[in-house]
Amino acid sequence: MKVLLQLFILISLVITRPNTGFTQSVFVWDDPIFVADGSIYGNTRPRITLNKNQEPVVVFGNISTKALHSARFNGTDFNPPILLSTNGFESYLSYWTGPEIDASGDTILIVFKEAPIESGHIYSVRSTDGGQSYSEIYRTDSHDEGVAWLPNLAFNTNGNPSIIYMVHDQVWSDPRYVVSHSFDGGVTFNAEQEVSNTIPEEACDCCPAAYAQQDNHHALLFRNNEANVRDMYAVSSDDNGESFPNYENIDQLFWTANSCPSTGPDTFIDQEHLFTVSASRASGKYRCYLHKKDLLSASTSDGAFMLPAPENGNDNANYPRIHGTYDSLFTVWQASDNSNFEIYCAFGTANDFDLFEQTKTQVNINTAGSQTNPDLFYSHGYVHMVFQDGASGNVLYRKGRLGNLGLVSPSNTHLNIYPNPCSEFIKIAGNVQGNTYSIHSIKGSLLTDNEEYIENKKIDVGQLSSGSYILSIGGQDLPFEIRK
Repeated sequence: MKVLLQLFILISLVITRPNTGFTQSVFVWDDPIFVADGSIYGNTRPRITLNKNQEPVVVFGNISTKALHSARFNGTDFNPPILLSTNGFESYLSYWTGPEIDASGDTILIVFKEAPIESGHIYSVRSTDGGQSYSEIYRTDSHDEGVAWLPNLAFNTNGNPSIIYMVHDQVWSDPRYVVSHSFDGGVTFNAEQEVSNTIPEEACDCCPAAYAQQDNHHALLFRNNEANVRDMYAVSSDDNGESFPNYENIDQLFWTANSCPSTGPDTFIDQEHLFTVSASRASGKYRCYLHKKDLLSASTSDGAFMLPAPENGNDNANYPRIHGTYDSLFTVWQASDNSNFEIYCAFGTANDFDLFEQTKTQVNINTAGSQTNPDLFYSHGYVHMVFQDGASGNVLYRKGRLGNLGLVSPSNTHLNIYPNPCSEFIKIAGNVQGNTYSIHSIKGSLLTDNEEYIENKKIDVGQLSSGSYILSIGGQDLPFEIRK
């Protein structure tokens, strides 16, 4: 009976895309898990990352007490939340801005704004044990006059973070973004460095920004305000963040708004391409957009691509997030149909944005109340997601992956792939039933079939390019990544 129920659930999730080869692709989700009791710890604007052991670490706030908490997944449930600030410290929180988190191995850094907004500084806390404990709060901004707020951060491949934040002069004048680099893993930070001051006009004064870095490439993404045209700009560096000579309007939507919309971008870099999602009301209703920029090309890139709109064209979509790799892009956002917000997720690749329209899936099960403020992290073939659940008042966590209905076959024997990601070979941990395997692309295309598997021997995947794949062996689907 359980097998029949699983099969029914999978069939109900089938998404068909005719004439492309991407047929029968599904999201397969684990059951939702409460991160913490929202009535005690709050649930405001959760953010997620993974530590070295692939354990989710979540940060969120309490809008009533202005306190911040972090909770780490232990394999079964989330550990009791850790209070990140003591002695009456209050953080600045809203539904559209709050703490941000990133990790490099077991070093986790969380940045946040101190309340009140007019005089509070930017602070951080740091964990070196994967989110089990944190340092005392540490002031990270160097802006002594005016206002500093809307912080964000990103680690580089060497384990050093950079923090961005918006600064104003006195009386909220001249809004602009600055960056502060760390070269000791986030223990200390250099003096702030202007990033957006070369762009005409000014930063949109209450829209958060995002930052990404990989190797020598750095990029700041923010909403500009040029005579009330509020498009998204990318400011990039190819000298490890020493200078930011390049900028571009990546939206090309030319949205005119008389006031700040308080919604910002999310971004990451992979294979020397910058991927960004953001929201705009240029079409008359809020819609979410995706953009890809080649960091090696001096030519102007294509404009923004609209992610799937709400089924009711009069409703809104907002607060998108993105994570993944060049070949495995995952987006999540909130969208209202008939005035009730739900959480949606979609998958695509850098070379096929049309997949997002075909793979749109609702993440939340309970549709009572509004589900808002999603965030996600993709690693090792799995999507880790958090969002605010308006029905329970809690932060919810879900883990999912892409599957293929033709490949799914329940089994009582649990198998794992290692190393994952890999470059040339993979091995299987567990008792494999049978002696053959096949490999599919993440789109469902069959790449190898009926290959012989010899126990305790490696499977050669060196002929495959970087990307995400599914190994079918012993009656199970095992997602894995190749990185070269």
